[in-house]
Amino acid sequence: MTEPTTAIKETAVPTEIQRFTFGKWVFNINKAEEIIAAEPRVTIPTEVPSWAAVYQLDRLRPDYAGASWCPIFGPDQRHFNYEHAMSTDLAKPVIIALVKFGDDVNQLLIDGTHRMFHAHTKGLDTLPAYFLSVEETEEIQQG
Repeated sequence: MTEPTTAIKETAVPTEIQRFTFGKWVFNINKAEEIIAAEPRVTIPTEVPSWAAVYQLDRLRPDYAGASWCPIFGPDQRHFNYEHAMSTDLAKPVIIALVKFGDDVNQLLIDGTHRMFHAHTKGLDTLPAYFLSVEETEEIQQG
């Protein structure tokens, strides 16, 4: 008599959706990564000091014990993880979206703030970046 066998069904583990929020807009980072994978592009060096200044990354410290604050751009102190930032892979490109504001097109760092902080802390001048076109940005943008 043979023992019945039970087939083990493999199920895909759902991927957590990574998002970046800017005002009323929410950018789907997973979808941005899919676009980049489907349409490979070269990375372009982006300046760390400029982004660090705009995102006020010099204010983020592991020993900060004051009141919570939230800059216009970038993470607030409550949502920033220093240990995670310092363990990030600086070779992984950040993602910069080209966003249309009226008739102007501007750059917005939508993925890689922790990497940018890490690079700023190490005194690096640039990080590799992928840029999304205005059309690609609209594809991943909600709100």
